[in-house]
Parts: sequence; structure tokens; C-alpha cells
Amino acid sequence: MRTDPSKEQQLIDQLFKKPQLIQWIEERLQNDERLGINIGSQEGLILQTLCSQKNVEKVVEIGTQFGCSASWMAMGLKSRGIIYTCEKDDICAKEALKTFAHPEFSELGSKVELFHGDARENLKIISEKGPFDLVFIDANKAGYLDYYQWARENLKPGGYLVADNVYLFGTMFLEEAPEKTPKKMWSVMKQFLQEIFEDPLFNSSLIPTEEGLLIATKVLED
Repeated sequence: MRTDPSKEQQLIDQLFKKPQLIQWIEERLQNDERLGINIGSQEGLILQTLCSQKNVEKVVEIGTQFGCSASWMAMGLKSRGIIYTCEKDDICAKEALKTFAHPEFSELGSKVELFHGDARENLKIISEKGPFDLVFIDANKAGYLDYYQWARENLKPGGYLVADNVYLFGTMFLEEAPEKTPKKMWSVMKQFLQEIFEDPLFNSSLIPTEEGLLIATKVLED
């Protein structure tokens, strides 16, 4: 969870004014005591930049919460793009629909389709709409390995896999899971990072954001 902004985030805040849509979403998150779970503008601008490329049109988001990250991506996609997004939490799904119905989101021109329920089940349906240009993972950390395997099969060559919170609240720097961190979650994240960096199908890197952002590109076919 992002609480006190990092030095990097503070600099971005000095240079860049958050769009009103993002401010409105964050106000609602604050009122619901969920602020800090969403991505910040540092990660949001990275997603917007990736989605602004002409070859990125079809996006899958796993975990949308109130629609904050989807909004950042829609700012890059504009009218040429569509986002298929998954959300299991009932309250978050309702709030995300409120975001997607907002006039400022609609003005961006990007289409969005929300799949409410378990992501693993919904991804089976979404896969029929692929292949995809970008997959963004920001959901339950114990599922990252499964989501990576799905993205591996459903991304286009040259497509992007982006995953947030890969530092797992700083515990990935440790040799074993600390007492308060669920061991399964910790081991899944460790395995996910190890596998994707060893995967010849991806070129991967870690962006040192506050929570750790992985960006991987699926290699182009010869």
C-alpha cells in the first residue's frame, strides 16, 4: 500500500497535475479508506505511455478496483482502444462502473468491458477476444503466477506484460517470508519473478517504483 509518497512521487507531483478524473477517483478511495491500494501517478504515467503507442489497442487488466489504472490506460488508448478488465470485489466492481460511466472517462473514447467475478474464470472468456497487446496485473498476489501463464499464452508478440506490487511490500528483498507475510503469497511472487526473468519468450525489467513495477515484452517472432 502506498502511504507516504516517495521522493520520486513527490517530484512527479511537482511537475505534473493529476487529471480531474484521477483526483475524483482518489477522493472516493479516500472516503472508502482504500486510498493507497491504487496505483500512483508514477505508475499511471508509465501505463499511459505504453498505451499511447499505436500498436497497443487491446488491453486486459486483472484487478481494476475503482477503475484508476483503467483510466490511466484509457488516456493513452483513446478511441482506438478497448480494455477488458476483471474485478472480484463487489464494491470495487460497482465503483469501477461508476468511473467508466463518468463523462470525463467517456470523453477519452476508449471502450471498456468489466468482468465481475473470479479473474481465473473470466480470463477463459476474455481469451476468446485475443490476442492482446498489453496485460496489466494488479490483483491478488497469490495469483500472479497463474496470470503470468495466461498472459504468456494470450499476448501478441511484441506485447507488454506489466505487473504492479512485485516488491510485495519490500519482502522480495528478503531470503524468506517474514512472519506477517503469507508464505504462499511470498513464494508465488518469488517464483513469478524467477520464471519470467528466465523465460526466453520475454525481455523483462523491474522499474524501481515504490512498490516495484515489472515490465516485460513478449519477443517478436523471427
